[in-house]
Amino acid sequence: MCRIATTVATTRAATLRDDTSRIGGIEPETESSSDRLNAPVAQLSTRTAQQRRVRTTSARFLGLLCLAVVLARATYVPRPLRNDEGGYLLLARQWHTGGPFLYGDYFVDRPPLIMLLFRIAALTGWDQAIRVLAIPFVVVFVLAGWQAGRLLGGPAGGRWAALVAAGAMCAPGLAADQADGELFGAVFVMVSIALALSAWHEESPGRRIRWAAGAGAAAAAAPLIKQNLLEGALFVVALVVFSTWGRGKVTAPQAVPLAAGAALGALVPCASFLGWLAFAGIQPADAWRDLVSFRAAAFDAIWSSSPHASTARGIQLLVLGVVGGLLPITLVWLCWARRSLPRAAAQRRATTTLLVFGLAAIAAGGSFWPSYLLQLAPACVLAAGALAPATSAAGAWMRASARTVVAAAALGTVTSVVVHAAVPSAWYSQRIGEWLADSKAPADTAFVAYGLPSVLETADMASPYPYLWSVPMRTLDPGQARLRETLAGPEAPAWLVDVTGLDAWHIDEGARLRTLIGHRYRVVAEICGHRVWLRQDLTRELAAPPPC
Repeated sequence: MCRIATTVATTRAATLRDDTSRIGGIEPETESSSDRLNAPVAQLSTRTAQQRRVRTTSARFLGLLCLAVVLARATYVPRPLRNDEGGYLLLARQWHTGGPFLYGDYFVDRPPLIMLLFRIAALTGWDQAIRVLAIPFVVVFVLAGWQAGRLLGGPAGGRWAALVAAGAMCAPGLAADQADGELFGAVFVMVSIALALSAWHEESPGRRIRWAAGAGAAAAAAPLIKQNLLEGALFVVALVVFSTWGRGKVTAPQAVPLAAGAALGALVPCASFLGWLAFAGIQPADAWRDLVSFRAAAFDAIWSSSPHASTARGIQLLVLGVVGGLLPITLVWLCWARRSLPRAAAQRRATTTLLVFGLAAIAAGGSFWPSYLLQLAPACVLAAGALAPATSAAGAWMRASARTVVAAAALGTVTSVVVHAAVPSAWYSQRIGEWLADSKAPADTAFVAYGLPSVLETADMASPYPYLWSVPMRTLDPGQARLRETLAGPEAPAWLVDVTGLDAWHIDEGARLRTLIGHRYRVVAEICGHRVWLRQDLTRELAAPPPC
């Protein structure tokens, strides 16, 4: 019996060892349990290390990219201000309540937030301060672009999006070297989109509401920089609509907090705008007339008086968009989206909506200045972030287009540095303004025919005529009755600068203005090919003409 019991025990032990070998592969049972416990820990440790490496790589990449952006934009700071920059700065310095227009004595069709930025720069007393102020804005644009791209396309998407963001905001060919409304407004749009995507991907309800509120505030602030920059609000609306009614529904709990939070956030800039109108004593109808209705009238004036010039600028804009890379990005995305849109996520459908809206807004602008293309920049950043990481042919085309943006920005920056140093005639408005500043008497005023208020800003001179840009003059004073009245009256400007020709756009067909100027003014200098007139009853000690 003992031998039988021993045999049975031995057989059972052997069977147990065989079963253990088949299940765990390791004979001692305690070692097999330890391995099963350690495997998840090892995987978690590996995953944490990978995440740490990704964060470190992204931080290093963003740090170097932002440094490059700061260095590139630093080269723009010492250059003369362009037309709009100088004009906005001139208006900001005289901004006061109680004048005949929104900001005092001069008309401008720009919302108050852009004028506030120029007012802040004007407080320094240094013209180039507005260019310095633009640097942190552009850095914020790059960081917001990275965040949006990361949420759409992972770490690789974030890097491609940041590259496109940096290239677009440092491209002289797109007029991004200037501190203008399109640049500042694009930053608010990009921030709004990044915050909206952060809210979309956030799991905590409280944080989702906060992200959404920030997105709404930034989206509402953008059109207070430039009226047609509605992409921030449009992106939020598109996310909500496409997730609720589009194919492949996303749960409503994502959409409702985003919509509610964004609406609450938008109340802040909207209430601030209405508060400013009340404080300044401006009727909302007057603000609507100057900021919205005027744009339609200006479009008619532009195309009725100079259709050939507008067409030529439109062709130039197309070339700049292709060379600068933003139109290739748009084309690649739209060609790809056309085939895959029915199964696309709400975020990608919203990106398509932004690109289509941006193209329509550029076409509706009428004048087709290079800076118009910056309206496409936020949507192009999203497109690059979502599609560039893909291994498909569309992804390869998107990566090539993104590289084009960066290459065009680098080449344009280097070229503009050389031009600024070697071609003084390219900055003729500054040369004229500096000559006037050296030749004027302290109380002298001037009129520039037509437009180019940067001359007045450089010369630090006021104008008795309220329309400093040519489009407001052609729209609001098309017969030049107010201009002739000003030049013939007791407050006629001491100086008159001819930069476009007195009969540009055939605006002085009856030669009444030229006859008046011939009787009351005389030519005293020609600066960089542009005649400068002085009133007949005045004498001034003229400075030597600058080199051009």
